[in-house]
Amino acid sequence: MQLDSVVIPSVRNIKYLSRACRTKSPLVFLSETNIGNLMSQVEFVHKRGKLVFADLELIGGFKPDVTGMQLLKRMYHLDGIFTTNVTAARIANELNLTVVYRLFMIDSRSLKRTANILRNNHFDAIEFLPAECGIHEIDRLSKMTDRHNYIAGGFIRDSAMIQDIFDVGISGVTTSEVDLWQ
Repeated sequence: MQLDSVVIPSVRNIKYLSRACRTKSPLVFLSETNIGNLMSQVEFVHKRGKLVFADLELIGGFKPDVTGMQLLKRMYHLDGIFTTNVTAARIANELNLTVVYRLFMIDSRSLKRTANILRNNHFDAIEFLPAECGIHEIDRLSKMTDRHNYIAGGFIRDSAMIQDIFDVGISGVTTSEVDLWQ
């Protein structure tokens, strides 16, 4: 997955799904969904020529074990996941799902723990949460991994902040702020 200064719509409410599909982003991020409506949402987005990713921890009624991950790939036709679950990410990798590892930047210990995770695992992209921390820690995080697909999310307030994110070399932004999707 290669991103280039893209704002990825994070859809929390189904009423915004159609609008998310009209953005320039090559993918739509379902940040809140459930196993009962996931299939129809994926079909809707795919028909509009976009990839579909879901927040693994926020798929209601879903268990991220081997069987669950196989269902996401083979039955639901999901293209990728955002997750903090390293075990599920490994399973997703084996199934050729695109994996975005979500890094919650709480303190220096979280960075140290993440360094170990990044050394021992493959992820297609890393998402920093909250975005403001990603802006300030991008240099340190870049030294931990040779990946160049960085995404910032959480507390994206305005287009100036989005530009600041892109200016430091982060290639994608996830936001549920509908007015910032264009």
